[in-house]
Amino acid sequence: MKKSKSLRRLIKSAKMGKPYAKYQLGLIYDEGKQLAQNKELALSLIAEAAELGYLPAKEWIADYAFDDDAAVQAEG
Repeated sequence: MKKSKSLRRLIKSAKMGKPYAKYQLGLIYDEGKQLAQNKELALSLIAEAAELGYLPAKEWIADYAFDDDAAVQAEG
């Protein structure tokens, strides 16, 4: 899968430590549309953005944790 110019710029920005880019790249990995799906890498990137104070990433982590707890509760 060939990476678009905008995706290459996003990857470069994420590597430079920009929270917005880490979050957006994490979402791309989570969805698996422009890059192969990788939930572990998605969570790692979004968690890094949250640690850098990026609010949408913090909200995503909170929702992710809630969804995970709900799934565990439903199984039990």
